[in-house]
Amino acid sequence: MSSLRFYAAIASAKMVRFGLRVIGRGATTLPGKVAVKVDPKILQKLCDGRDCVTITGTNGKTTTTHMITDIFRNCGYTVVTNVSGANLLSGVTTSMIFGRKDMKKAEKEGKKVICVLETDEAAYGKIACQIKPKISVVTNLFRDQLDRFGELAHTRELIAKGLDTCEADILLNSDDSLVSELFKGREDRTCFYGFSESSMRFNNMTYPGKSGILPASSDAEYCTGCKTKYDYSARSFGHLGAFSCSKCGKKRQSPRFFLKYDLARNPSDEGYELSLCDGGQMGDRADRMPGEAAEAGAPKFIEKRVKLPIPGMHNFYNSISAVAACVRMGEKIGDTEGLSFEKCCNALEHVEAAFGRMEKISIGNKKICVLLVKNPVGLDRALSLVAGASDADGIYMLLNSNIADGKDVSWIWDVDFESKEFPKKVYVSGDRYGDMMLRILYSGVERDRIIAKPMEECAELLDQAISDSAEGKCLYILPNYTSMLALRSILVKRYHLKDFWK
Repeated sequence: MSSLRFYAAIASAKMVRFGLRVIGRGATTLPGKVAVKVDPKILQKLCDGRDCVTITGTNGKTTTTHMITDIFRNCGYTVVTNVSGANLLSGVTTSMIFGRKDMKKAEKEGKKVICVLETDEAAYGKIACQIKPKISVVTNLFRDQLDRFGELAHTRELIAKGLDTCEADILLNSDDSLVSELFKGREDRTCFYGFSESSMRFNNMTYPGKSGILPASSDAEYCTGCKTKYDYSARSFGHLGAFSCSKCGKKRQSPRFFLKYDLARNPSDEGYELSLCDGGQMGDRADRMPGEAAEAGAPKFIEKRVKLPIPGMHNFYNSISAVAACVRMGEKIGDTEGLSFEKCCNALEHVEAAFGRMEKISIGNKKICVLLVKNPVGLDRALSLVAGASDADGIYMLLNSNIADGKDVSWIWDVDFESKEFPKKVYVSGDRYGDMMLRILYSGVERDRIIAKPMEECAELLDQAISDSAEGKCLYILPNYTSMLALRSILVKRYHLKDFWK
């Protein structure tokens, strides 16, 4: 009966996808939803015996998943992944069902197979117990869709429950005080990644002269143990940084995998030069030199200089976590040569932007760049990048409030618009375009610089914005989730881009 259910579920998913593709739909979730109805344990059966990596957290899941996938492929692996970013149970199941053919073919040819699966943070507890990953990456926790997720402590508990249903080696962001707490009770299988402390000093906490009218947004200002406000010796952005509690002694864990960078030498709209480091047992120690080991027989400190092709400081975290995940998987499955730190770093230089995440698209002799924004920290990072981009000729912001976006859009007032320098041309659309236009006006941008139209006219506004752009320049587009999907559909029809599921 179990086998009959399994194959019936596979057949049902294939029929649903065929029908959806005939009418031009993506078919990224419904086939899996139908399959789970037929066989509730189908994902567990599909992942049984597989080498799987999961990625969860608030920001950076899709980009990190994309980077990990590209690194594995560049290192000779066949990878099955949820390329569209559909990360609930139905989307993950759909990806695994339609990845079976590639996995079987690769195994027949003697090739190595890895499954890299992005998982929604609220659904992680229900998904991890079925995937049983070998490596699990947690990126960060920021306020996002409070009407769906609730407070951050609740989201963290959902992730914690998922971690306790599997035996995965866990990769945690050492600079996130909420995420790093997940190591408690899981010390023997936890590894940290983050920035070197010396690289976190160019920010609006340690450089108050660069602060805007609004203070730096922080989602975790207070110690969860004793409720004392954290002290920071350095901060990257948001609440990420070198934190410590003066009362109970809680502090940032030293990361094994970390990066160094010099912001003054790195323009924000071009590829960054970074030093990625594997500190071994000693982690982030400023006085250590490449090649030095903590003790006889211990792993040596390795430093590798790379040029990251995807801009944005937030992608630094995605990069070091992706390399760390691949190296740890190599250690887990016994392929330390094929997935060495050096090879993974080299492969990182060839990754490409994921759908809607710093994705630059040529439209004739002009370019557009799409940056998904869905919460205060994400929008703050995107605005900072656009403000420093030398090719920025315009900014187009779209704000919807559908269920997938979160119905409450008041979070835009938690973002420091005031200290950002907007391009001369500003376009606004979306179902809540009035809210976004008001926020931009309050930041000091003159009304005659803003062209705003409702969501029904966003396609025409896009045409106008591209037409207004100068040759060789870039229009930066900042949509939230459902407006990004609508935008992609417009780009497919008007400019012959490939659909996001391809």
